[in-house]
Amino acid sequence: MVDIERVALLHDGDGWAVDVMLKGGGERRYRYGSEAQARYFAAVFSMGPGVLPPASHHVFRRRPKSRRIALPARFAG
Repeated sequence: MVDIERVALLHDGDGWAVDVMLKGGGERRYRYGSEAQARYFAAVFSMGPGVLPPASHHVFRRRPKSRRIALPARFAG
């Protein structure tokens, strides 16, 4: 089992991340595409998994939200 000292949820200009601080002084950062994913994995890491995955080095880029359009009544189903 991994000795985790603290788990922190972060939101910055690059998106959502979870920092996992280890008791030995190490730190790992995991980036996620949404707040829901980051919160889920923060909860998983706080339970103390047996093995930690490698830290992510990928930076998620924000994409513009797709616009919703009103469909004509015949397509609305």
